[in-house]
Amino acid sequence: MTVFSELRRTASRWLIPTLVSGALAATLVACGGGTSQVHAFVPARLIVLGDESSLILDDGSSNGKKYSVNGLDATPTRDCLLLPLWSQALASHYNFVFAECNKAAATPQAFIRAKLGATVDGAGTGLAAQLAAQSASGSAVQSGDLVSVMLGANDVLELSDKVAAGTMTADAAVAEVRARGARLADQINAVLATGARAIVSTVPDMGLSPYALEQDKVAAGSAARLSTLSFEFNARLRTGIDPNRFDGRNYGLVLADDIVQAMTRFPTSYALNNVVASVCAVSLPECTSATADLVATDATALNYLWADDRHLAPTAHSYIGTQAVSRAANNPF
Repeated sequence: MTVFSELRRTASRWLIPTLVSGALAATLVACGGGTSQVHAFVPARLIVLGDESSLILDDGSSNGKKYSVNGLDATPTRDCLLLPLWSQALASHYNFVFAECNKAAATPQAFIRAKLGATVDGAGTGLAAQLAAQSASGSAVQSGDLVSVMLGANDVLELSDKVAAGTMTADAAVAEVRARGARLADQINAVLATGARAIVSTVPDMGLSPYALEQDKVAAGSAARLSTLSFEFNARLRTGIDPNRFDGRNYGLVLADDIVQAMTRFPTSYALNNVVASVCAVSLPECTSATADLVATDATALNYLWADDRHLAPTAHSYIGTQAVSRAANNPF
């Protein structure tokens, strides 16, 4: 079975819960009910897994930094609540706070296990290590938890770089990225088997990143290779989550790759001025929305797609976060 036929099968599987929930919603309306979930899932905790795209870096003062553009308040002082990451949008939906961004000193119910530079199998940073860190904190992932996962962008970049360096063939890179996508899916299956629910995001199309475009100037075809690797990873991730055990009642799929592609093709629809360059003139996570930190006087935190050459700026996070919240709120968990 090809990846494409498997994707078509997966699309059909995802349509079934939608049709069923739609029919059920119509019945509820006839009975005086609403169109929301039959039993709204209210998690006890949010566990955030993945790489730096989901990470708030602890600064020791509960006002952590992000690998995007950090927002400034009116004073102006950096405020971690401003220009939120997609994972923050999901936490906010449940009124959860992270210890790393907790200026009000509330009791945290959202926990960041995501790691800087994480890859699927990374020693000390991969998903297995992150789940182990959650277990070591005193409570493993369990029924009643909501888990978010965005992981794989660093895998795509790593394998593309190996091809560019001549240490791996293009075919071998495709085979390896497929295997990593499948292994991530297997790990998500294990998480879902605990009874936890999950919001799983695909990785953005890294072939559209400023890094890819710069690499393409050095070696034509680099951007296309990164897009191919992104697609193959996402395809294996999407089709590897066990359809015989899990569906929309267990997890929601967020299409970060589709969102980034749409923003690149139709930038004005998202109020974007630039989708090919980085907005930050300083390295992440130090970049803020201050004019001095940005590349041009007409640049803002919100009108560029990319924060640096491989990490998304706040507008992309906003749209990915909106889709994540929609999946959490509307899937028949």
